[in-house]
Amino acid sequence: MDNTSWLLSNLFKITFFETLHAKSTNSNPCSPKKSTGRRGGGDASSLSDCPCNAPKCSTNTVCDRGKTGAGVTGSRSENRETEKSSNYLAAGAINPGLLRHLHNAARYRLPQCFEGACVSVKQSSASNWIFGHSLSFSSVSPGGYKVLLSYLDKDKPTDLPYFVMEAAPGGQLSCEFRVGPTQATRATVVAQIANGKFDSFESIVDAYFNSFTASVIAVNREFIAIHYLQAITERLSLGAEVVGRGRAPELTATSAAARWAGEEHSVSATLGSRGLDLCYARVLRPHLTAAAMLEVGFAIRKAVATLAYEWRSDDWTVRASVDSDGLVGATLHRALGGRRAKLACAISALLNHPNDKFRLGFGVTAAIV
Repeated sequence: MDNTSWLLSNLFKITFFETLHAKSTNSNPCSPKKSTGRRGGGDASSLSDCPCNAPKCSTNTVCDRGKTGAGVTGSRSENRETEKSSNYLAAGAINPGLLRHLHNAARYRLPQCFEGACVSVKQSSASNWIFGHSLSFSSVSPGGYKVLLSYLDKDKPTDLPYFVMEAAPGGQLSCEFRVGPTQATRATVVAQIANGKFDSFESIVDAYFNSFTASVIAVNREFIAIHYLQAITERLSLGAEVVGRGRAPELTATSAAARWAGEEHSVSATLGSRGLDLCYARVLRPHLTAAAMLEVGFAIRKAVATLAYEWRSDDWTVRASVDSDGLVGATLHRALGGRRAKLACAISALLNHPNDKFRLGFGVTAAIV
């Protein structure tokens, strides 16, 4: 009995993870440009989510540009939700989509590794509000209890407004609020509060037109980014990014972007003063997709190459990757079903060869319907 208690204690003393998906949002057979997977070539409506998915509320910000800083603003965001109301937007919502989603066809194959143990429960109320609870255990980062609250019109899921909030008893709070000022625009505000003060404040405005899209992204008082992406043909898109920094105008940067997407593969690249970001994705089988990525940072003189694959079915998804830094990661998401409570589990493993460290994660989610 003592050995069992010791094993359970060690299982739960692992680092907290943020999100859990019962299965991939791209779990059906698709290619970067087919109707079931057009998100790879643009920003089309997402495929149906499993009801077991935990409420999505990521603490990641659009400031993340990758390991070398070569990516465009927002291209590394962990939130994999795309614009769900593309049917009500201009054709540019599908082709070319948003610039920050340029590499989605490849980056969707990367495993979102986590470490730790977490139990999440979400429950739908009679109204449009959804309540969630999360309990995590960690010996590395702060764990504990979190409450999640989101608002979504059940009768018209693609309609706005959209709201999601995550709060912890210690005073940590993050929230996201999205509205549609006009039929062709979307405005999003993401705020994070720590110890009674704004830790991060981001505002994003997206505009959709028939053959191009434009975005303005502002983060705190640090910088503002302007995105533009134009569909030249059905397969070729070209765009650009300009980033201005208020406190350091000399660090203003520009980048050029291009993407070519066929029926079974997609090539996308951004090149600017910060570096080069190159991605390639190919559908090998209806259930198997492989991707290769290369990041080159000019300022830090560093390059990182990554290989990844996604193997999926209707009930489970496996993702794995290995990069030139010696990191090997894999995740397994499995929907367990259930009559009143839709259950799902996720297992993650991450091996750091240079530091000889191994991290394991396990999570369970229940959606009470």
